[in-house]
Amino acid sequence: MLATFGQLKAQTVSCNVILNSQKIQSTNSSLFQEMKSSITDFVNTRTWSDLYLQPHERIECNIIITLNEMANEKDFKGTIQVQALRPVYGSTYKSTTLNVLDNDFEFRFVANEVLDYSEMSHLSDLTSMLAFWVHIILGLDFDTFSERGGTDYYTRAERIVQRAQNESKPGWTQNSGSAPKNRYWMVADMLSPKYARERQALYLYHRKGLDLMSTNAVEGRKGVMSALKDMQTLYKEAPDNTMFYNVFFDTKADEIVNIFADATPAEKEEAYAILSTINVTNDIKYQKLK
Repeated sequence: MLATFGQLKAQTVSCNVILNSQKIQSTNSSLFQEMKSSITDFVNTRTWSDLYLQPHERIECNIIITLNEMANEKDFKGTIQVQALRPVYGSTYKSTTLNVLDNDFEFRFVANEVLDYSEMSHLSDLTSMLAFWVHIILGLDFDTFSERGGTDYYTRAERIVQRAQNESKPGWTQNSGSAPKNRYWMVADMLSPKYARERQALYLYHRKGLDLMSTNAVEGRKGVMSALKDMQTLYKEAPDNTMFYNVFFDTKADEIVNIFADATPAEKEEAYAILSTINVTNDIKYQKLK
């Protein structure tokens, strides 16, 4: 089903699109302006969820596109960074739920053509890419508000990947592009029963942890600590799941340090012992808890 004007009635996300074309040697600046405008309209004016969201409920996100190569006036290569924010109950603070860089971004953009998307077929790498990441954003957001609440959105993202299996562009298949950290494995892991409890830990971290911080910081930290303990247990059972942990902790490392900044020495010590075991790559940040 192609996007229609009627779908504007229930917008789902509020996305800020940033397009960096400084590496491209081209005098056609209007092309990049049109590209940014088309992508912004495509993401922000579609109905991505079956739920009606009021303007203030729309999920905030950023899409940062950096163009590295321009083969001609239509074909481009670059990267896309996707960030998403979630409000924290009882505060003005917004927690980052996703901050990921996708290096496998190759697409075609034709000036003066409407960006079409179908839920039944792969029409273009650009719109499939954008739709994929919007559904991942939604999946993560809904996972933080109810236990495994994002399953429907991950399933939709999986179908986008499946429809792109015969395409030559990287990132859609098991062994292409940045595998095993590409789009194929991103959604495969999120839907795998093997890692279902990690998603439950996302809920515990946000609803039983962060959302309590403004009213009861002690209980909030307990909720976050419980989530970290669960992740430690799960990590011991499945240490190969590096993608889930890298995505989560690369997004949350600084936030976790801030959460435990006012904790007791014993809490800090316990948090550091867990974090330094399951997320070594961010150890320099966690050392502030020592």
